[in-house]
Amino acid sequence: MPKGMRVSLSFAILFLVINVVLSFSTVKAEVIHIGISTPGLYEIPTEIAKRKGFYKEEGLEVRKVVMRTGLHPASLLSGELDYSTVGGVVTRSAIQGMPVKVVMGFFDRPLHMLIGRPGIQRITDLKGKKVAISSFGSTPHILLREAMRKEGMNPDKDATILTVGGSSDRLAALIAGFVDATPLDLAYIDRTEKLGFSNILYFGDVVDLPLGGLATTREKIEKGPEQIRRVIRATLKGTRFYKNNRQETLDIMKSYLNISHEYAGKVYQFALRSLNEDGGIISTSLNNDIRLAKEFLKVKEEIPHTQLIELKFVKEVLPKM
Repeated sequence: MPKGMRVSLSFAILFLVINVVLSFSTVKAEVIHIGISTPGLYEIPTEIAKRKGFYKEEGLEVRKVVMRTGLHPASLLSGELDYSTVGGVVTRSAIQGMPVKVVMGFFDRPLHMLIGRPGIQRITDLKGKKVAISSFGSTPHILLREAMRKEGMNPDKDATILTVGGSSDRLAALIAGFVDATPLDLAYIDRTEKLGFSNILYFGDVVDLPLGGLATTREKIEKGPEQIRRVIRATLKGTRFYKNNRQETLDIMKSYLNISHEYAGKVYQFALRSLNEDGGIISTSLNNDIRLAKEFLKVKEEIPHTQLIELKFVKEVLPKM
């Protein structure tokens, strides 16, 4: 082959390779919307996965959507959200017959503290007072009811329960004096202590309940299993990163949750004790969730786990990680 032809062929091949590389680099990532009620510790695996590029590795562009807790199930069904991180309200919606399920767990114990105005030291001090929650039937609401019941209070009569929104909205209501107490994500306690509010009780000492997780619709489970596997694989990497990379996780927490270095370390340890690094949900926590939800919803029939959760994707992904 003449030298000139060899040079031309080499340039042609190089041009082809460059075009192939560019075509792959310009392929648009699949956009998915993950709902949160407010930035918090309960959904930190998704934030780590987003910042560390784990979703990007799966060809996903994650857009997190802040939305009031009670709106998540309907938003999943309408397609406004692909996934929700407020597993508690999704579970209770599934008990009521909505076609939604939790496909991955994050934490097996609550990461909430009951915070009150100065002078309120015990939960019994809330008799006749106003308490803010995110929505009726939400995890903070269920936790509050159980804590009140264990102290001999009537959760339906002894305090006025008001739906306000996520932890940030509830803290604002507490600061404004609109309410007397509220359950808050532990990530907010750094601020409440500086403001002089009381730590009434830690809900992790009251009952084991699942917290956070990823939930989606039955339709997506049936028609989009591969996307679910990719989302779970990336989020599991975020969960494992949380456990195995303490210092960098603390840096992410300080930035994302706006907490001090000292308090980040305390919060990290709280969450680490509750973390389910394999993305599952332990039976005791799920059984408690079902029991308390049935009591609140006044449901008498037995609710099988399979009505609420679908962990087959986690089981498929785990052995390959």
